[in-house]
Amino acid sequence: MKRVLFIIPLLIFCVNTVRAQEYSSPENISFGREIARSRVVSYPTAEEAQIFGSRAATSKYVRPVAKWTRSEEDDAIVFTSKYIVPFSWLSRMVILYVDAASGAYEVYVNDKKVGYTANAFSPAEFDVTKSSKEDANTISIRILKEHFSRKMENFSDNAEAYVGEVYVMSQPMIRVRDVVHKANIDVTGEQANVELGVVVKTESLNPKKARIHYELVAPDTTVVTYGHRDLILGMRSEDTVKFMAKIPSNKMWSAEKPVRYRLNVRTQIEGRYVEYQSHLIGFRAVETDEEGNFSINGVKTELSYCDVDPQSVTEKEIVAARAAKHNALRLKMGAVPHDVYRMCDSLGMYVIAQVPINTKDSGLSRRKGGNPSNDPQWKSAYLDRVETTYRTTCGQACVLGYIMAAESSNGVNLYESYLRLKSLEPTRPIIYGDAANEWNSD
Repeated sequence: MKRVLFIIPLLIFCVNTVRAQEYSSPENISFGREIARSRVVSYPTAEEAQIFGSRAATSKYVRPVAKWTRSEEDDAIVFTSKYIVPFSWLSRMVILYVDAASGAYEVYVNDKKVGYTANAFSPAEFDVTKSSKEDANTISIRILKEHFSRKMENFSDNAEAYVGEVYVMSQPMIRVRDVVHKANIDVTGEQANVELGVVVKTESLNPKKARIHYELVAPDTTVVTYGHRDLILGMRSEDTVKFMAKIPSNKMWSAEKPVRYRLNVRTQIEGRYVEYQSHLIGFRAVETDEEGNFSINGVKTELSYCDVDPQSVTEKEIVAARAAKHNALRLKMGAVPHDVYRMCDSLGMYVIAQVPINTKDSGLSRRKGGNPSNDPQWKSAYLDRVETTYRTTCGQACVLGYIMAAESSNGVNLYESYLRLKSLEPTRPIIYGDAANEWNSD
């Protein structure tokens, strides 16, 4: 009996030791996390999709997770709750969305580890289809106390552990994974060419056929374009439905005229409609000259900033900032709730999005053991943060550019981060204020 009592704490010690080793390497950035995408919410009817859009409102296919219970373990602060999987979800995917947390975290569903991310300050999604069961499921988010990512997060002064918006969503096995778009003004200056792409992915092991219907509607309810495309998708493959349209250049989005078009999408599989989405899109073109001046839709634009905390800013405060002649928000570095971008899109407020990287506590030295910005072992951690920030915000009209990091010296990882962002975003500026006149800042 004494031997058994000795073995139990020994096993606990071994488990905690393995966990500590697992999360000590900056090369271990995620597990079970889906490819980052813009906010995509699936609804069972066109009416609900148009009413709620990107808001995760309770519906047949969306279940917000709330009423968390907080507990503490040796290596983590644990938030626990439950979600229900109805019978109608059993032949569909179950996707868990976590908007943000106070630090790197693991996700457990029904006591099984299903995911982990080192970047807690950008939205993350996890496929929990196999780990979920019909009826009640237990979810735990374990915020790790000791983790390499703390060296990248010297902007965080909130010692209180927290979890942001969390919900579970059902999507069909052939699903709309993302929606992308871009716009540019034509040579006449009177029209804008807009390009849209509906990214479709299948989780099926067999080839499947899908019909994707799309409709682009102007603010005055005029249908700009509509149609459908048939796709044959192979095993766990992905394809993009692309289409183009022309809109008047004076109907593009800007702070002065935050005009948005509605893109309605529905997916048809074997004759049945299996999901509906509705996206409000502000089409606009951004350019910068060699002096760093912005042009929005071909018009030179001066930015007047107002500093706000994204965790607490309200629509009333944004309206007040607009009344005070501010047309841009400078957000405190850290997690930015989706509602903040939604409000800025709606009210006409520019934003320069910040990648959550600040390593000031590591000093300025580029030598071995100095700032991680010049340590090749940290490359994956840096690239993951810049790419995730981009992919989760690039569809927002309000986002005019990206601040790549702050107070993080300089070096190979920020060079690579700049190149990665430039490969993804050729027009919006990539800014690093501490580049010290090196080439990796526009």
